[in-house]
Amino acid sequence: MNSDDSKDQPLFISLIPHLMGGEGHILPYHGAVRRSVEYLGWQYQAWVPQNADQNLEEIGDRLHRVLLPEDLEAEGSMVAKLTRLPQAMECGNVLAQQLQPLLNNGENRPVILFLERFIHLQLFAVWWGLRQLSASNRKRLHFWILYRRDVHLDQTRPLYHGLHQRLGKLLPPPQCQFLTDSEPLGRSLQNYFRQPFMVMPIPHTDFAEVVPLSLQADPILCWWPGAPREEKGWSVMRGLVSSPWHNSPKLKIIAAAASGLKSNSEGIEVHLIGDRLTREEYTDWLNKAQIILLPYDPEAYAERTSGIFTEAIIAERIPLVSPGTWMARELNQYDLNSLVMDWQTPSQGWAEIAQKLADPIIHQRLAAMAQAYRQHHSLENYAKTLQEVWLSRHNGSMEVNNM
Repeated sequence: MNSDDSKDQPLFISLIPHLMGGEGHILPYHGAVRRSVEYLGWQYQAWVPQNADQNLEEIGDRLHRVLLPEDLEAEGSMVAKLTRLPQAMECGNVLAQQLQPLLNNGENRPVILFLERFIHLQLFAVWWGLRQLSASNRKRLHFWILYRRDVHLDQTRPLYHGLHQRLGKLLPPPQCQFLTDSEPLGRSLQNYFRQPFMVMPIPHTDFAEVVPLSLQADPILCWWPGAPREEKGWSVMRGLVSSPWHNSPKLKIIAAAASGLKSNSEGIEVHLIGDRLTREEYTDWLNKAQIILLPYDPEAYAERTSGIFTEAIIAERIPLVSPGTWMARELNQYDLNSLVMDWQTPSQGWAEIAQKLADPIIHQRLAAMAQAYRQHHSLENYAKTLQEVWLSRHNGSMEVNNM
């Protein structure tokens, strides 16, 4: 998909103001973004805090440690967060200082700023920086904002709404584009902000190979991946591992050490692993596990996606999810309702795990879902969708697209 006319190809800059110590999918996500962007023949850079760790191999050698290392996401009251406005303004000042040479170099190459994980203070910092640029420089600039959270339900939603309006004055549509990775979330955000949203695939799913599922596992490995948080079912997991369990099958729960999960003498066996896994370690545990536990809060994940769920499907691991979540609706599309679990009365569900693992119908439907996911949530489709967003600046506004 490379073009010989490089002047028409933008410079794509991933803004990553907070790397979260490598926790979660930040690095795999932006590694996949880089590969998708370069697949299109565009130039790529990742701008990270000045104090970022040296080991950011997944993003590669296009790394620029230029952003201020201010933690605008630190916990605190609304008043405490508002006192960080001077810090946010300074972050914006530094962003403007970094952008000005790129926009003054006479190349006329367009520049795309891409922000996919942020809170209102970070969005404010970007706006504060962009307003310092000249109108002629801003004509070359595009800002793509990807929302994963249901900010339309937050108390802070008026702040996002106001920032959208101010950004729109600096970068009138289609220079400012709004993206998400969930159709239902996109519809809700579109209704609240009265702006079109494009739905992006989830790109960090390029496993080298799918390791066949071990159907005769003893014990059956049930992995609860990721950092322990209440919205991801921490209380549910504590209750599950401490409940008496005398029945077969033999189960072993795999979880992060920070979860502090412990089984009593009558509970399910627990094995704790590192809190922050490398991509290789993460993939290794995904391949070892038979069951992926996703007892996520239905309110928090009613419209939000789960990268872990997406990876589990592509790896053809059996996910057990909460009713009322985005994951449950995705499974229902492939008649996999039996994988939606009532976590409040799990005893029957636990007892049926061996049956689910051996059920050829579940495997057949899971394989069909995995195939569809591999096509949709792929680097190639992510690149294609990026290009659609880029080309849409010439042919009108976007709407929430369908998978």
